[in-house]
This record gives sequence, structure tokens and C-alpha cells, in this order.
Amino acid sequence: MAHRTVPATMRAVVLTEFGGPEVLRLTEVPVPVPAADELLVRVNATALNRADLLQRRGFYPNPFPGEYDIPGMEFAGEVVSAAASPTAPARRATRFKPGDHVMGIVSGGAYAEYLTIPAAQAMRTPRGMSLIDAAAIPEVFITAWDALVLQGGLTPGGMALVHAGASGVGTAAIQICRAMGAQIIVTCSGARGGVDKMQACRDLGASLVVDYTTQDFAKEVADYTKGRGVDVVLDVI
Repeated sequence: MAHRTVPATMRAVVLTEFGGPEVLRLTEVPVPVPAADELLVRVNATALNRADLLQRRGFYPNPFPGEYDIPGMEFAGEVVSAAASPTAPARRATRFKPGDHVMGIVSGGAYAEYLTIPAAQAMRTPRGMSLIDAAAIPEVFITAWDALVLQGGLTPGGMALVHAGASGVGTAAIQICRAMGAQIIVTCSGARGGVDKMQACRDLGASLVVDYTTQDFAKEVADYTKGRGVDVVLDVI
């Protein structure tokens, strides 16, 4: 592919104070320079998370504030350059080349035309998936995988109970359980705003869907598991 010229500045949404959407400002800021073993990525899409809304209101401070406080925790985009290092970990950066499509989670900075990310934290986008769809994967799927598998120890053949099954993390949890061969019980409300949340969870592969507004989920879980219970409970409410 043709070499992409990197400009000196970029457009970014900058948070200058806390409050409503009106505190967000579109402005010109310097393009970040990747450090060793980092990628410079041209951002094609970003996703809106609850943490972004909390940060804008002052309840979720950026853990690494800089001269420009640019929100945005996840993204998908195109690698512009990979900054190698003379040390062994440079292999991480050189796994990628300009033009590769990647996605990932960052501590901030995704509401901009360019960002930098450690190469070890970047993931290739699924083949055939648009960058817009890929931008919505990292936060919820990594959160669900960490909670269910790394922290909860869920294994194939196990069973999980996930509250807020129709949420972003909940729908990711359903798909992870289905892919790894575990059963998953989810709770959610019924139809709301014309969307049948319960059916959406079933369509994704939930083993049992409980409407917490009309059913006792503890009884439903006990009945479904014949008193055994579940191996992991994930409550993201």
C-alpha cells in the first residue's frame, strides 16, 4: 500500500471541564508520537461506553492525564507505523505492519484521528468484520472474558449466571460461554422500547433467560440446575 503521510496535527475531541455534552470541544492537537514497541494508529471508529459518560461528568478520571484530556477507551483503525525497540520486545511491534487493521483498549485518546497503543495490547480485527463493528468489541469482550474465565475460573461444561444479560458485557458473556461450551443463565427485563431483550439473549445462545421484573431468578436458577447452582456469577449492574 502507498505510504501514508502523517500530519503534524489532528482533530480530537478534548475534555476541558466536567459537565454535559456541551463541555466536549473539537480542536486541533499534535499527533502523538509512538514510543518504543508502540503503534501509531489512524482511528476509523470508536465506541461509546458508560465510563466515557462518567469521565465527562468527572466521576471517572483519566488514569494517565496529559496536556490534552482526550476521552475514548476503545477503537478500531489502521496501523500507520510501528516503533521498534533495540530490545527483544520489539518483536511485538513488528508483528504489525502499516495498513493492518487493529482494535484495542486504551486509557484515553480514542476520540481523535490518531492514537498510540502498546503493540502488545493491540489485536487484529476479525477477518471480514468492519472497523465500525470491531470498535465495539474490546471493552465488553475483554471485560467478560476476564470476569468469567480469568477471575471466575469458568471452564467448558461449567455454568454461569450473568445479570444484565442484554447489556454489552452480558451479550459478550453469552457468546463467550457458547463458544467455550459452557452454559449461561442470564437475567434481563422483558421488551422495552420495542426491543425484546429476552429473545435477543436467546438468539445469542443463552441457556435460560429470566425476566427479573416478573420472575424470582433465584428460584428459576435452582429449578433449572436441580439445586446444583452455578459456578460463576457475574453482576455488572
